[in-house]
Amino acid sequence: MRLSPATAQPTLGRAGTPLGAVVEQYRRYVGQMLDQLASDVARLRAGLPGNDRSSAQRRWLAAQFTWQQVGAAYGSFAAAGTAIGGLANDLPLGVADPAFTGLHRIEYGLYHGERLPDLRVHVDRLAADVDGLRGSLDKLPIVPTEMPIRCHEILEDALRDHLSGQDDYGSGMAYALTSGDVLGTRVVLEELKPLIPTPVLGHSPYDQSKAALDKLDAALNASMVDGAWPDYSTLTKHQRQPVNGAIGAALEALYRIPSVLGKVQ
Repeated sequence: MRLSPATAQPTLGRAGTPLGAVVEQYRRYVGQMLDQLASDVARLRAGLPGNDRSSAQRRWLAAQFTWQQVGAAYGSFAAAGTAIGGLANDLPLGVADPAFTGLHRIEYGLYHGERLPDLRVHVDRLAADVDGLRGSLDKLPIVPTEMPIRCHEILEDALRDHLSGQDDYGSGMAYALTSGDVLGTRVVLEELKPLIPTPVLGHSPYDQSKAALDKLDAALNASMVDGAWPDYSTLTKHQRQPVNGAIGAALEALYRIPSVLGKVQ
């Protein structure tokens, strides 16, 4: 469920106000992550001529994991974000549609037997799209009053897309991608921390959210076998329950952040 931007006070959205400062912090962070993503994509491209599919899959995962940390929830980077991390679900031709590009298109090819050299065109397109977003980041509108909402939405995206299997194009890496989303959520939460009120009694929404994210991380990490993420599609309902319960609790805690920041003057 997407929260309404009206939850936060509009006065906090003006330049030089607290949420305006949060936007600038977040924009710098996104720039750093996009730099890392560009390096990850270059490394992926360099490995394609060797025809080592397992290595290419690992390099794809590194790039996808970096993108998850950006926190591009609910299409927040518009067409640029869709080009990098979009899905084929609503496209007329599905995975065969020319408009299906980016990381998940490469995932599909890597896990459905496409020749590695044939994937170069998709990796080159991805590299160009990442560079395009890097170059336009300073001009990209980021609404300050939506930053408290984004803190919740990044993880909500993980539940909707990863843990439903909706964005799995063969890798089964739902837990790895969710772990990246947790990292992105933590960044936004830390940027918002100075604005979150601390009650006289009890724990603050920040403390509750951080503790819930810690438990979610613990549940995700407990699923790993010999340091490797499990294939989500092979897990039973019972095996999925610890992460499902932990992400539900984390979302409940994070849901309070927009509400309490709506009271900040």
